[in-house]
Amino acid sequence: MKLNLCYKNIHIGAIATFYIIALLVRLISLLVVNKFPSIETNYALQVSAALATGLGPAIGALVVMLVFKRKTEYTLLGKSAWKSIATIVIPCIVFGIIGRWDLGVTCLFAFAYGLLEEYGWRGFLQYELRELPVWQYVLIITVMWFLWHLDLNLRSVLPFFLLLLFASWGIGKVATDTHSLLFCAAFHGIVNFSKRDLFSDTRFTVAFIGVIVFWIVMWYFVGIYPKQQGREQKLRFIAPFHIL
Repeated sequence: MKLNLCYKNIHIGAIATFYIIALLVRLISLLVVNKFPSIETNYALQVSAALATGLGPAIGALVVMLVFKRKTEYTLLGKSAWKSIATIVIPCIVFGIIGRWDLGVTCLFAFAYGLLEEYGWRGFLQYELRELPVWQYVLIITVMWFLWHLDLNLRSVLPFFLLLLFASWGIGKVATDTHSLLFCAAFHGIVNFSKRDLFSDTRFTVAFIGVIVFWIVMWYFVGIYPKQQGREQKLRFIAPFHIL
């Protein structure tokens, strides 16, 4: 008897394989980091170890897309190449100016880490679950994403779960609206970046808010419809916009 691994064009086998790979890579990277605490004293090794903990979703997504021939409409540059590039470059420059070059580099690393995760969670998993109602795929991704963080003993569990629930919806909306994995990575990365206790610096707080506003205006209000469309169609495009 042939085993049916699909439901509503959702390949359960591909999702299971993706998740097992993501969990295994996460587990291995955490074990290595814990086994060699000296990593924390070397900046290059620290950055490499941090990036390695996010590799699992990206590797899992790549494997299942190749093995199971799964496709996605969410790409690196999405619906606009220049907007995707500006989404990454402008914040790095801004934070580099207000906090010396090392803050700009740290911002870039945060975006790189975000991309590793987002390629899996949004690029593969959300697109694979796209035919489900939004609340269903948001909840599924939240639970899987939450359990993937194997170091939960180091976190406040309920607030962290609620943060991931909001992020699954918010970054998920960014993915469906823009198809840009760089934009998803930027939103993911700036949350991690903001955990560096920088909000005591007024300049950073203003820059942080400014970057979020810049992203929203650029993606949702700049060039969102062709010039030849009439006023009624313009209003129809603008009306459904919601701030994340």
